[in-house]
Amino acid sequence: MDTSAETEKSDLSFSAWELIPDHIWENILSYLPISSILRMKAVCKTWKSIIQSGPFISAYKKVPHEDNLYFVLFADFTHQDIAAAYYPAEDKWVLIPLSHIWSLCPGTCCKLRHTLVSDGGLVLAEDRKGSMVVFNLFTKTYRTLPSMLPSIWPYVVAIIEEESSYQIIAVSTVDRVYSQVYDSKTGLWEAKGEFEGRFAMLGNAVYLDGFLFCLSHGPDNLLAFDLKHGTWSLVEATMPSVACSHILVHCGKLVLVGGIEEVGVMKRIGIWEFDRDGKQWCGICFMPDHLFDKLSHGILHHFETIDRRGKIWFRKTGSLLVLMYDMSEKRWWWLPPCPLGSCSSNKQNWSCVGGGKFSLTVLPSGVFDGFEWLLTAVWPHVAAERVGFWDELVLARGSFAGGGGSCGEEESSE
Repeated sequence: MDTSAETEKSDLSFSAWELIPDHIWENILSYLPISSILRMKAVCKTWKSIIQSGPFISAYKKVPHEDNLYFVLFADFTHQDIAAAYYPAEDKWVLIPLSHIWSLCPGTCCKLRHTLVSDGGLVLAEDRKGSMVVFNLFTKTYRTLPSMLPSIWPYVVAIIEEESSYQIIAVSTVDRVYSQVYDSKTGLWEAKGEFEGRFAMLGNAVYLDGFLFCLSHGPDNLLAFDLKHGTWSLVEATMPSVACSHILVHCGKLVLVGGIEEVGVMKRIGIWEFDRDGKQWCGICFMPDHLFDKLSHGILHHFETIDRRGKIWFRKTGSLLVLMYDMSEKRWWWLPPCPLGSCSSNKQNWSCVGGGKFSLTVLPSGVFDGFEWLLTAVWPHVAAERVGFWDELVLARGSFAGGGGSCGEEESSE
């Protein structure tokens, strides 16, 4: 065996890899999923240095990574220091430790009570003293916000994450729509916009093309808030007559989810797309009847919806059963059982929030075994100094694969 020839060939190969400039590696690695990134940084010191560099982190944030999407269920913050995250890319639940949140600020002021809204990797929550805290599950950083400007019963409708900052939009809707915006760059709340229309409340909101689109209730309309100029306007379009409405963005278009009622009982759940030129909502599809029957389990008065990147989560109030729909793949499937579902025998009410969606002041009481359930959806960004937490998360993926049986079945769209 010619060992000298093999050694020479190996040396040439290794030298060729070393000749590739760092910016080329940054571009190549930026398209890999986070699980692969963590494996790559263990290959050699050069790759680890690149992955933990500022230019790579900036490049990685600009590339969409479908497998970085998580739907997170927070248990009762008072008694639990973990959350359960559903990972659609592998159809499984993983457990996310939350102990780092308490270690950041061990005082009772930072004990979180419930979440409000989320976007990107950011989650806005309220602590036991009523203060709002913005934290990132994946970078282990947080910020306690100053009090809002004086107004009557204000509530948050959205948090919008930008490249290196974020904004939070809160409204009051007692006699008119009054809005205020928190900017992380200034660390201050600013009064920004009023609208004379009277609404019982604003529902969930989504950000698209510089505007925050909000559903209003009592009456049902679609409002648009120009975030730059601080002006509100009423979108001229007749809203479909639906209950449990939820708005989302998919492929640059507004999409509406809602239930069609007959005598106060939900009979179908549909999805509509907004035609901005024609100023009308056009039907896309309805939940297949056999899936609706299983979700409703006989009768359906109320259901919860959250979304991220075209994936829509449906759940009947008070039920353990969750149905997911992928708008891009036109595919329906049932989620495996959540690992936190049987952790406690106590009974408490639960709440549900999602990205760009606010937590209702008064929610229907749904008894859920053991926890105050708080749902959000996030897609994490890499942070060099905090990448160790991703190692924990990737290792956790293998620790709970979820249940099988009927919950693992897949259904194609009809």
